[in-house]
Amino acid sequence: MFMTNEELIEELYHKAHVKGFFHELHDKVLELKKTKQFKCGHEMVRTAYDELKKIKLAQPTAQN
Repeated sequence: MFMTNEELIEELYHKAHVKGFFHELHDKVLELKKTKQFKCGHEMVRTAYDELKKIKLAQPTAQN
């Protein structure tokens, strides 16, 4: 089963929400949109998600 571009975008935003960086993803997408290097919205969202995910994984977690 294939997903539409809109469904892919929705899934990435949902994953970002669950992981706690929904608003950062939205801001990054707007930043990338200004570069106009992406032909498809889903590629732009995927790139923004991947970049933020790498940053989040590199950050140390708080220990109690």
